[in-house]
Amino acid sequence: MSLHSVSTLASAAIPARMQAAQMAHAIACSSVPAPSARRSVTLRQLASHELQWLPELCDLLIDSVHRGASLGFLAPLSRYAALEYWHGVFARLGPRHKLWVACADEDPQGRLLGTVQLSLCPLANAHHRGEVQHLMVHSQARGQGLASRLMARLESSALSQGRSLLVLETPSGSQAEAVYAHLGWLRAGEIPDYGACAEGRLQGAALYYKRLQQP
Repeated sequence: MSLHSVSTLASAAIPARMQAAQMAHAIACSSVPAPSARRSVTLRQLASHELQWLPELCDLLIDSVHRGASLGFLAPLSRYAALEYWHGVFARLGPRHKLWVACADEDPQGRLLGTVQLSLCPLANAHHRGEVQHLMVHSQARGQGLASRLMARLESSALSQGRSLLVLETPSGSQAEAVYAHLGWLRAGEIPDYGACAEGRLQGAALYYKRLQQP
């Protein structure tokens, strides 16, 4: 299982190597305008041939990791590693793996603000189940309900494909736990020292699930 967080760690708790990564990325993103509280956003599902999104997807992943999100990477994250990851995601896109992005409507280039993935279990005895992966919202677009909108679109898609149960994991004690609880997810338990956070410390993983019902 590989489920992930949109949480941000306090900078005081981040070691020097991660602070350096944050400063470098902040400089690189200094041209990104501050988000509007009333930002108009479009959600769209990407297909495997839409590789023009790779640069912005890499920016989003690097932004998330350098701000403490636990996504299976350590900071500082190189652009090569980010690109390699996204190429792998696009190679899997199809009937059983889906990727959505949230884009700013007012931006002529449709700037990417967030993303989430859904992996449908292929096992014969688990065609009712799916897994949420890599929910990310850009640090300059948080607090605007984008995570809720992305998850609602994912859940609707899963339900339309006959999936009645979704699962995910997120770092225990993270802000993401509050997000998922607010969205109606239930905590099933916790695995201690499940993986390393972006700064390299071992941390537990909280396991969540949600039963989907037709509206």
